[in-house]
Amino acid sequence: MIFLAFEQQIQAKAEMTMDTKTTGGCMCGSVRYETKGEPFAINHCHCESCRKHNGAAVVTLAGYRVDQVQFNGNERKRYESSPGAFRAFCDNCGTPLTWEGDGGDLGQIIEFHISTFDDPERMVPTSHAFEPERLSWFDVADDLPRYEGFSELSPLLHHGPSSRPSPE
Repeated sequence: MIFLAFEQQIQAKAEMTMDTKTTGGCMCGSVRYETKGEPFAINHCHCESCRKHNGAAVVTLAGYRVDQVQFNGNERKRYESSPGAFRAFCDNCGTPLTWEGDGGDLGQIIEFHISTFDDPERMVPTSHAFEPERLSWFDVADDLPRYEGFSELSPLLHHGPSSRPSPE
């Protein structure tokens, strides 16, 4: 029931703003993309897989349904990081670009690393995903909701920074 309400909210938001276009691509410019409409979510992801894919303590992803995305230029290289989940990158310069997989009722989704957008400043995060996997020494001082797994689809743990102690 909660997921259905979330899906309806996403669908309404996307339909109202389908004329919004954003562009982005890899560092060398050989892989380019364009999105139509607003992302259904913009999340800081703390999962180990995202951290390993990017070599970073946290990544921020903007999610779109596949029908909102068009790629241009060279083909992105995709790696199946777990069954049915792919991570894409530029085969030329190595820039990590996406997480791609099943979004449940949303169908297939593509989540872009916001650093690959031409104007990442407009990609303002809305929540944190996989908070239990967050590195203990890294936290963001915001008041965004923090979820156990995928945002809005898993239990809300708390808002704002964790009270979990960092290592000394």
